[in-house]
Amino acid sequence: IYTRLVVGSADVYKRQWEDAEKNRLVDRMLLKQLIDELPEQEKILIRLRYYEDQTQAQIAQKLGISQVQVSRMEKKILIRMRERSGV
Repeated sequence: IYTRLVVGSADVYKRQWEDAEKNRLVDRMLLKQLIDELPEQEKILIRLRYYEDQTQAQIAQKLGISQVQVSRMEKKILIRMRERSGV
């Protein structure tokens, strides 16, 4: 009985892991689509901020705008992306 419970538990954990992996894949696909639809400057901002881990000040310097503008843009972008994702 114990062996059956352990094996059964392993199957449950495997299914949960597979489901989580599928969910992560769907999330990544949705995120890619949302980013692809952004105007070029907004794509750059998101890439620098979230994929290259740069500060708003660093991004501002690269884009030739103020840090405050980067902050406002980032906030608006994230709000729009959330709305479009249905989250």
